[in-house]
Amino acid sequence: MVSKSHADRASRFFVVMIAIVLPCNAWAVEAKINSNSLADNGKKPTPQTPIQIDRETESKSIDLVKAHLPELDDVLNRLRADQPRQYERAIRDLAKSVRKLELAKNRDEQLYELELELLKAQNQVNLLTAKLKVRDSQPDRKKLRDSAARVHQAQVARIQYDVELYRQRLARAKQQFDAAGERLEAKQSDPEQQLEKTYLGLLRKAGREPKK
Repeated sequence: MVSKSHADRASRFFVVMIAIVLPCNAWAVEAKINSNSLADNGKKPTPQTPIQIDRETESKSIDLVKAHLPELDDVLNRLRADQPRQYERAIRDLAKSVRKLELAKNRDEQLYELELELLKAQNQVNLLTAKLKVRDSQPDRKKLRDSAARVHQAQVARIQYDVELYRQRLARAKQQFDAAGERLEAKQSDPEQQLEKTYLGLLRKAGREPKK
């Protein structure tokens, strides 16, 4: 049988998970769940009237969680059962991450992998932060430090991608700049000759011969 203290701790962890783990916690501030309401006492909060969610949006968000953020699966399930409004906000927020990953994948597979790693690393940090907020633990502190290092590495890799992208753009821009400079120099090298060439061309276009 689960002890009341264990149930209370599990309940509190769930509340903290809502506020910290899911990518956006603005919606979670409104989810003021009494820590005892989710304890193992045979009672559950009265579900609010569900708000309709686009099926595709929900499906993609759930797929993201199951494939890459399995730690959030239980949180979503409990929100869906007990806090429908917060569940909808969580889904919509996760959908932003889905959209970001889709755009990255359409642009570049490397960018997609970098964004996905950053999302997973940040989610792990948020999970461990939630656990430590509920109960201090030296092993979890070590995991948090390791996960923070993972986030840092993911951020560095993402920025390096941008730096390389801008370097390539600068190289192309320099080539275009040099080509434009050469065209300008050619135009300015002998303006009279350039003008005469243009004038004769226009006369021929008009069907006239230059006067001798």
